[in-house]
Amino acid sequence: MKPDPHLASLAAALSGTDSGAPALDTLRQLLDVMPAMVGLLDTQRRHLYANQAYLAYMDRNLDSIVGTTVADILGPETLRNNSAAVERALDGETVQVEGWLPRAGGGNDYVTRVHAPYRNPDGSIAGYFVIMQNMTERRRTQDDLFRLAYYDPVTGLANRLLLVKHMADFHAMGEPFTLVIVDFDRFVDVRTSLGQGFANEILTDVATRLSMQAGSVDLIARISDHAFALLIGGTQDPLEVEERLTTIASLVRSAKTASGASVFLSASIGVASSSDTHTRPEDVLRDAEIATGRAREQGGGRHAWFDPAMHARVVEQVRLEHDLRRALERGEELWVAYQPIVEMVTGGLAGFEALVRWNHPERGNIPPGVFIPIAESTGLIVTLGAWVLREACRQIAEWQDKRLPGSANLFMSINLSTRQLNDPDVVSLVRDVLRETGAEPSWIKLEITESAVMEKADQAIRLLQSLRGLGIKMSIDDFGTGYSSLSYLHKLPIDSLKVDRSFVMAMHQSEENRAIVRIIMDLARLLGFDVIAEGIETSADANLLRALACDYGQGYHFARPMPAADADRLVGAEHLPWQVPR
Repeated sequence: MKPDPHLASLAAALSGTDSGAPALDTLRQLLDVMPAMVGLLDTQRRHLYANQAYLAYMDRNLDSIVGTTVADILGPETLRNNSAAVERALDGETVQVEGWLPRAGGGNDYVTRVHAPYRNPDGSIAGYFVIMQNMTERRRTQDDLFRLAYYDPVTGLANRLLLVKHMADFHAMGEPFTLVIVDFDRFVDVRTSLGQGFANEILTDVATRLSMQAGSVDLIARISDHAFALLIGGTQDPLEVEERLTTIASLVRSAKTASGASVFLSASIGVASSSDTHTRPEDVLRDAEIATGRAREQGGGRHAWFDPAMHARVVEQVRLEHDLRRALERGEELWVAYQPIVEMVTGGLAGFEALVRWNHPERGNIPPGVFIPIAESTGLIVTLGAWVLREACRQIAEWQDKRLPGSANLFMSINLSTRQLNDPDVVSLVRDVLRETGAEPSWIKLEITESAVMEKADQAIRLLQSLRGLGIKMSIDDFGTGYSSLSYLHKLPIDSLKVDRSFVMAMHQSEENRAIVRIIMDLARLLGFDVIAEGIETSADANLLRALACDYGQGYHFARPMPAADADRLVGAEHLPWQVPR
């Protein structure tokens, strides 16, 4: 079929075979210098004209392209991909599409294409224009930005943002799903000790193993520095999920680097499922992370399913953290209780232990076992510990002047938390507090738990030596409940061992229990330490400890922790309540 005469005339004018009017010659020159690719085709999809940019893309000259179709040059697949747009243009529509297009010289480019009808003077359609622009660089930039926004650069997995997007898609379709979070235990220690490169190789290996062996999942994502998430669509059988969790835990334990090096690695795994009660996908992610935290609290290397009580507990902790911060900022609500420490032989007052208490304005007295762990986990314990230290030092300095004539100096036991033990500023803090309050270093006895000391023994020894250099006395608290190495114990610059209350309360149950306390006493004497027994509840406890030559004791048998005003009356008393015959 011959092209329409009007179209043929236009093509001849544009191609220069017909000189035509000066205006057409100008138009032809303008089209040839344009970066956009312009082609004119008839209703049979045959080329009649193309500008220089179009010819360069097709790797043809004008003579060789006239009469050919795009399919003749770029292949039949191109014809199929463009067929709908061409049909609409021949129906009188102007259509814009974009997509990947083969290049005549090889490869593909991302091209935007406008298909616009060419009409005769009478309005009939004689053919169509194709106007194309190569957008490959822009598309590659967009792809790079997409990868940066939605993918993890180390493992190549989806990131947290893309995970939430996929969960939102499930939610919008009303499709249930289950989310599994795999959070590596002690990963920070692995990275710190073995290096970022080693850690990245371990992550990549686990990501590959999960992708290959973890079963059918809809998406695997890296959602934090040391956590992956697996998104599983559809309703899941809990027993099947449990089996999958066992597989995942095994994969984590078998992680290796590219060179085959391995390190023991376990994971805390949390599981949460979508439900009608969740209005946002972020809520499911939150629940799975709460369950993961619960698995870690239970010791790590295990898994936990979310239940609403976990969320309520976390909300409660967040509220308490907020209120505790406020209490510290205002200097209200918190107060220090003092429990007497007694010389076991004479029954005389030897000192006090400072114990922080919290009188919440709405909830009343909150037990230390509730708010101290929150302070530890959030780092507030450093501020709280500094406040207790200052209050206790001020108080012991005030009480020394109220002692009976000839009495020995009282001492104040103050707990030092694990966080404070790792704080490089703790030595300067103690020095400053002593200077501010006027307390003598020899009056202060800092108590550190056995587990805190043994966690980083060498570091603890250096810190204790620095504190001891100030003249401070040191004590190991809760002795016997953790793991102590004798090779370290004799190196520790300490003055006292504090026998844990669990041993004291069990002394009367068996000879074996009494032997444990006796061994602790003998060990302390051998190393030159004195011994403080806590948790003394009865006169029988006190009498047995005296028989074992225990130095000091504290517990409800003598006195409960009390406000400073009540403790003040004990300091100058000639007779103490526990010395009165019962």
